[in-house]
Amino acid sequence: MMPFLLANNANLEERLPLYIRCAGSHEQQEVERIRCGYALHQLFLTRRGQGTFRVRGGREYRVGAGMALLMPANIGHHYRPDSPADAWTLGFIAFGGSAADGLLSQLGVDKLPARGTASSRYREQPIAFHTPNFEDLWLRLEAIWHRIQQGSEQAYDASRRLYDLLLALIEGQFPSASQPGKTAPPGSPHTALQIAVQWIHDHLTERLLVPNVAKAAGYSVQHFHRLFVASYGVTPQQYILQLRMSRALQLLGDYPGMTVEQVAEQLGMDVSYFIRMFKRTYGTTPKRYAMANG
Repeated sequence: MMPFLLANNANLEERLPLYIRCAGSHEQQEVERIRCGYALHQLFLTRRGQGTFRVRGGREYRVGAGMALLMPANIGHHYRPDSPADAWTLGFIAFGGSAADGLLSQLGVDKLPARGTASSRYREQPIAFHTPNFEDLWLRLEAIWHRIQQGSEQAYDASRRLYDLLLALIEGQFPSASQPGKTAPPGSPHTALQIAVQWIHDHLTERLLVPNVAKAAGYSVQHFHRLFVASYGVTPQQYILQLRMSRALQLLGDYPGMTVEQVAEQLGMDVSYFIRMFKRTYGTTPKRYAMANG
């Protein structure tokens, strides 16, 4: 999971053609924004489960695993999982900027007609669609999340990565317009990174060693390290640590009775090392964090 992160753009929003307000992923609960919507455009990616979006006026959009939904700014909406018993894992990113409308229009989201005109009843609507390149999109969302986590100095790079994410979304919908060789065939570096990241997520509770991750991807440690840094902007070790620290916050928040030792065990970390890394990352110990947020 990628806990909600609010981007610190250091007053760059007016200068960036695309900027990010927030990003993350979680097991989605019910959200009510039917009156005013959200001030920026939102992209939602469904990792697993199923949920339904309803916009003001009653139109509904059901989205399941491997699907995306683009919600234009200021459109009243409400969404919730279809079954309370089944987790709906939803990734999201909220964004704006002068280039945003043009990119959205390429995906079929048109601008609102001028208010007061005869066509004003045809209001902008969200779009939901299947994404044949879903794993690629999810990796790009994760990379953006990690950039935001690193602070305002990464605002320009996060903006570039958002542009690439939206272009990849367009390519997935219009593959005939893609340049030759743009799709990643089996065995390509991008496919290998998808395998590696999935392997990390699947083995997060174990003693993860980068040579083992590189082996799972089919690369030498040195080559895997170079590919990973080029795609994510962090080393594999930093990625694993950030993922574990984010998971620690989720565990401490969701299970108030869980001890620090139990959290460390769930993360495949020695207790003393876990406490040290948690304090370095968040400025406080896990125990004090749990007490302050319990």
